[in-house]
Amino acid sequence: MPYQAMDKKFFNKGTIALGLLAISGVFYVGFWLYTGELAYISKYFYIHLAFLPIHALVLGLILDELIQAREKIERRKRLNMFLGIFFRQMGLDIMLNMLPLVDNRDDLEERLLVDKTWKARHFRLARRDLAHFSPKMRADREELANLLDLLAGREEDIIAMTRNPLMLEFESLYRCLLALFHLIEETQFRGPVEGLAEGAVKHLASDTGKALTRLSSLWLAYLEHLKGEHPVLFGFQVGLHNTIQPVMLGEETRSS
Repeated sequence: MPYQAMDKKFFNKGTIALGLLAISGVFYVGFWLYTGELAYISKYFYIHLAFLPIHALVLGLILDELIQAREKIERRKRLNMFLGIFFRQMGLDIMLNMLPLVDNRDDLEERLLVDKTWKARHFRLARRDLAHFSPKMRADREELANLLDLLAGREEDIIAMTRNPLMLEFESLYRCLLALFHLIEETQFRGPVEGLAEGAVKHLASDTGKALTRLSSLWLAYLEHLKGEHPVLFGFQVGLHNTIQPVMLGEETRSS
C-alpha cells in the first residue's frame, strides 16, 4: 500500500509538470504564430534558460535558509511552551528536591542564581559553566527517599510527556525526562531506599546528579526565554525561585 501511494504521488507530480510544460509550449507557439519572430523567441528562451541556475540559487539556498531559520524560531517557541508546562507542573519541585543532595551546592547555585539585569551574554556564560560543572552528590537516604517519592507521584505525567510525538524534536528536554524516568525505574527495580546497600544508594545519588545537571540547563534556557518574551513572568520566577537569596518582587511587577 505505501508503494502504491508513492507511485500515485509521483504520477500526480509528473502529470502537473507535463501540464505546465504544455501550457508554456502553447504560449510560445501562439506568440510565434502571432508575431512570426522565431529568433526573438529563441533569444528570450535561452536568456531565461541561462537565468535558471541563479533562480535555483535564490530559491534553493537563500530562501531555504530563511525558511529553516523561521522553522528554528518556531521550534524554539514550541520548546519554550513545553518547558513552561514542565516546570510549572513538576520540574521546579523536582529540582528543588534534588538540591539538598548536592554537597557543592554553593558552586551550583552560583551558576543558577539569575539576576533580573542579566543579558544574553550572562546566560551564555552560565550555560557554559554549567556544562563543565560536576555535582558532588551526597548519599542521603532520607532526601533520596523524598525525591523518589515525588518522582513516583509524577510518573504518569513524565510518561505522558515522553509519548508526545513533538517531544522528539526537543532532545534536551526529552533526555532530561528519560533521566528522571530512569530514576523511577531504578527505584521500582531496587525497592525502597531504606533497605538498599550503601553502594546502591551512592549509585542513585550519582544518577540524580546527572538528571539535576540536565534539569538546571533547561531551567536557564527557560529563564532566558522569559527574560526576552515575558519580562514580568521572568521577574516573578526569579523573585520566587532563587535558591540562595530570594529576591522580593518589585512594585512594578506586583502592579502588572
